[in-house]
Amino acid sequence: MFELDNEPIHGWFNLTYASYLVLPRSILQSAPVELQRRFVGCLEELESIFGDVPTEGCYDVRLRDDNGRFMCDHFKDYERGRRRLCPSNLRR
Repeated sequence: MFELDNEPIHGWFNLTYASYLVLPRSILQSAPVELQRRFVGCLEELESIFGDVPTEGCYDVRLRDDNGRFMCDHFKDYERGRRRLCPSNLRR
């Protein structure tokens, strides 16, 4: 994975034109607890630096195929926090 020493996020996104990073909650909740704690710590640190994200409006995230058609999103339902995914079943 390409990484710039002084701009690692830009490097992680590589040559995509993505403006947002979207992560399924069910995957985050299925991560090991220590990783979840580090992730939440990073989110809290970002919030302390930049403040809250906008509270007006809403984001609508829907999965589309390469032709722009909506498709089934197997990660959409996080089952109110009860869903746990096995990482080995998610690898391609």
